[in-house]
Amino acid sequence: MADPETPERAVGLLEQIADTALDDDYYVVRAGSAGPSREFNTVLTGVVLAVFALLVAIAAIQTRSDRPATERERATLISDIGSRKELLAGREETADRLRSQVADLQSAVISIDPALEEVRLLAADGQAKGPGVRVTAVPGSGLSGDITDRDLQILVNTFWYAGAEAISLNGQRIGTTTSIHNAGGVIKVNYVAIGAPFDLEVIGDPETLEDRFDDTPTGRLWEQRRSSAAIRFDVTGSDDLSVGAAPKDRLTIRHAKAIEGGA
Repeated sequence: MADPETPERAVGLLEQIADTALDDDYYVVRAGSAGPSREFNTVLTGVVLAVFALLVAIAAIQTRSDRPATERERATLISDIGSRKELLAGREETADRLRSQVADLQSAVISIDPALEEVRLLAADGQAKGPGVRVTAVPGSGLSGDITDRDLQILVNTFWYAGAEAISLNGQRIGTTTSIHNAGGVIKVNYVAIGAPFDLEVIGDPETLEDRFDDTPTGRLWEQRRSSAAIRFDVTGSDDLSVGAAPKDRLTIRHAKAIEGGA
């Protein structure tokens, strides 16, 4: 049979163990070191705050002392921008005035010599517009259906013969120094690559152009190729065509020059 005093005795034993869990020396050491440690932390915190305040004050003083120089640099930059804007506006005004003078001089020259406008038209030096015909050529089937650079050369020259005043091929104006050639398997006009469909805009009298073209061997050949090789070849009249000028580098004629003092 259990002793009735056993639970009370167990509780008392647990309380005694809890009270004596730490050695008495621990309380002595802890009580002696807490005070100095707390005082040291307080002093260290004060030093850190003082250093931080000093740094903030130095930064504020430096910023304030640098402000006049920054303001001068900003004012100088704004002044430079204003001067450059005025210079640019002056140059644009000069360019507009020179363009107007060039246009006036061209008009004066044309009024003195009307033949100059015709020469410029033939040389492709300027845009041209008027009635004419549109020509579309699309390759067909088989080898006989291919359209080569030679085919396009003959086609363009035939329309010149038929009375064309201006011609463009896929947007490239045909001038006196324009070449239509094959380079690396690609057809180029004015050194610009083009491809099918090949579209010609030919300015001139539509009826005259069509009649003369049909009467040429080239016209009959294209008609034959259309039926035999399934080439699409259409010629349609138009009352309003417009072609651009040839590139400037294709309007410059270069000549060889003899070397001075050469044998």
